[in-house]
This record gives sequence, structure tokens and C-alpha cells, in this order.
Amino acid sequence: MKVLYIRLARAIWLVDWRELNPHGIDILPVVEALKNRYSFQSYPTKPEEMSEFDPKGIVFMNGSFATGTGQRHTIVKATIFGDGIVVDSALSTDFCEFVLGDALGFLSNQFGLTYRPGMVHKKLYISEMIIQTDKDLLRLFDPLSIVWKKLDDLTGMPFQPAGFGFGIDPDAPGAKRVAFAFEREVGKPFSQGRYFSSSPLQTNQHENLLQQLEELL
Repeated sequence: MKVLYIRLARAIWLVDWRELNPHGIDILPVVEALKNRYSFQSYPTKPEEMSEFDPKGIVFMNGSFATGTGQRHTIVKATIFGDGIVVDSALSTDFCEFVLGDALGFLSNQFGLTYRPGMVHKKLYISEMIIQTDKDLLRLFDPLSIVWKKLDDLTGMPFQPAGFGFGIDPDAPGAKRVAFAFEREVGKPFSQGRYFSSSPLQTNQHENLLQQLEELL
């Protein structure tokens, strides 16, 4: 299996902004400092764009930050909400968390926010990637071959399994999390063996799970 690219790596840290900023520090210099530190190309410029309690949050886009190796990577989007902070990248959820930790530490040192790691009461993830494998889905779906062969007969078209997924019972705790999906990449010939997969996992966990899946194919 080969990971062709990460379509989305998202880390979500749920933390109450009112606890981070109990003294009501002005958000304007905070926005300016974040824009400069992470070289965001799109950032709030109007007062109505600087409310963390707005449903859209405070949105920054197209920034960058250097990892421990010194290489800079793109921050696709970062959003501050009243109940959490979200960072998106095309690198990994680890990188997103690196940015989150740096940002909260920076704001704590520069502006006196009261950040402590224990204030983050939950961490959530979304990982989406495009992979390529020379294995085929048909083996997993052998018991259902009668279905696609019947479709072939009825339509004259060459049907094959296109993917599968695992969802979460809406009644289960945390049911709003992203489901797991593994399906052929839209618009690509089946012969290329390209697949899209999404999961509520960290990037490395997601990749490891797909490696195990490949062993079954």
C-alpha cells in the first residue's frame, strides 16, 4: 500500500475559551500575533470576524509553521471556537497537534492566557487520505458476488464493489464522530487501484489500519 497524499488531517482540541481567557484579554492583538507567527495569508480583519462564539469561529487560512526539523509545512486552516480549537493540514494530525500546542503556549506566554495541557478535556481527529494498492476489493465481497453479477446481467454494465464503511449508532456516546469509509477514488479507473479513506483516527493510526486491511484483500 502506498499513501499518495493526505487529503485532510484535522486535530480538534476541546477547551473552553473562557477558561483560557478568564480576564477578557482583547482578541485583536491575539489575532495579529497569530497571523504574524504562522504567516497566515487569510485572517480576520473586521470586528464581526473576531468572535469565537460566532458559529463560524475565528478563522485563519493558508499559514505555515516549522516542525522540529526546521522544515515549514502548510497550515490549511485554523479556527478558534468558544469550546475548542481546530487545525487542518495536509501533513498529519501530529503536525496539527504540534501547532495547537505551540499556539496555546505562545498565547499563554505573550498574553497571559491561562493554558495548561490538562484544560483540554477531549481530543478528536479526522484523517482522510488517498492510497494506492495492487490488491482488490473483490475478495472481501465474494459472498455478495451474486448481487453484482445480477446487476451485470440486468444492465449490461460491469459492476464491481466500490467500497464499504463502518458507522456509529446515533444513540452511542460520541456518535457525531466521523465514520470509517474505504471506497474507490471518484473518477479514477478501477484498474489504478486508487482508494479514498476517511476515519476518526490520528494519521498514523489510520495508515496502520489500512495496512491491516490490505493484508485481508
